[in-house]
Amino acid sequence: MQIELQHILAQISRNPNIDKGDLSATNSLILEAITKGLAVDRASIWLLSDDHQLMHCAYQLDGTQHSTPDLTLSRQDFPSYFNALDEQRNIVATDAHHHPQTAEFSDIYLSPSGICSVLDTPIRHHGVMVGIICIEHRQVKQWQTDEIVFAGFLADIYGRALSASERMRYQCELEQLNSGLEQIISQRTQELTQSLEQLQHTQHRLIEVEKMASLGRLVAGIAHEINTPLGVAVTAISHAEVTLLELEQLFLAGQLSRQKFSQSGAAIKHSIAMVNTNLQRTVDLVNSFKQTAAASTDQQAEWLVLSQFIPKVLCSVDSLLKQHQVSVQLELPATLKIHSFASPLATILTRLIENACQHAFDNQPSRRIEIRASQNAYSWQLDIADNGRGMNADELAHAFEPFFTTRRHTGAKGLGMTLVFNLVTHLLQGDVSLHNTDTGCVVTLRCPLSLSTPT
Repeated sequence: MQIELQHILAQISRNPNIDKGDLSATNSLILEAITKGLAVDRASIWLLSDDHQLMHCAYQLDGTQHSTPDLTLSRQDFPSYFNALDEQRNIVATDAHHHPQTAEFSDIYLSPSGICSVLDTPIRHHGVMVGIICIEHRQVKQWQTDEIVFAGFLADIYGRALSASERMRYQCELEQLNSGLEQIISQRTQELTQSLEQLQHTQHRLIEVEKMASLGRLVAGIAHEINTPLGVAVTAISHAEVTLLELEQLFLAGQLSRQKFSQSGAAIKHSIAMVNTNLQRTVDLVNSFKQTAAASTDQQAEWLVLSQFIPKVLCSVDSLLKQHQVSVQLELPATLKIHSFASPLATILTRLIENACQHAFDNQPSRRIEIRASQNAYSWQLDIADNGRGMNADELAHAFEPFFTTRRHTGAKGLGMTLVFNLVTHLLQGDVSLHNTDTGCVVTLRCPLSLSTPT
């Protein structure tokens, strides 16, 4: 290849517009290189349609005039030429008017433009022919091998520009897509944030409603529990007042007999006894309410070995266990040592055992409570399991609520599990849960091995 043509190719190949995908600049650059290097009158770039039935002129350089003429060729009108293109080879026509592959252009295209010689070289993109570079001269020209190779190199460079243009288009589309996705994500995030805020607001409202409902149930329970013994006491004292007034009237009238005095005295004593009994019940209830508030501040934590501590607690409820014919099995690691409050923990265990004895078992002959302890690096766990009837969904849901009981007719107050919950969560800094198993119900306590010092 001539040195001049090699120099032109080197300059074009290094031009940054090629790899930027700037097809407008590339069109001008390549066609100017062709008209200068090959000394021809006209050059143009034509691109095939996807189905290869049409070919449109994308850019043309005629002398010094750059243009984008509205020219389209169809396979239907020029079948020989398009068949030649299908072979994806150069069309080299020194006499284009009589060349078998270009002769059909003679009257319509070549003669009006004064074209005598044509060199068409295919443009390939991803290995597929997508168009041609058409090189035309108005005088008869013998196309040299160097010129044909030169045109082929330029066609390959144009294919490179097409690839760069495609890459830039994809990058632009990707950026637009990313921008669209960012907008969508931002919009969705905003919507989710608003939904989350609404959900949190609704949750807070529900919590407040539930707090008020729980407070209402608590107040109603307290009122009911205290009202009953106080009502009995008021009735008894009223009866005593009526009896005393009757005695006074009989005495003033001089009609009080020894028998009547004895009978009225017995009735007043009975009323006073009823008052004392019910007032004491009221005092006991108030003390129970105070216990459920959990944790007096004067409690002192100490280190307890559960394998020694729990059996001592069981001794205090031995009579209750015998009364209900319940056996207790212990699975306690000998070295498990916890930092906790002895008296509240004993109260928790006592209440749970009392609760199991009174509520867990129906008429089954073998009644058993298992107490299991375990630990990990930071906490200890105590499982109190029974082989009783278990609890239904409603009982599980409300077990820790004040005054919830299924045995009110037997005198149960419904404060035992509330006391356990408050002591575990507030004083022992742990949590307590209930769940059923195949063989009964399990109460699980989880507490830290060492209590944190309140600030």
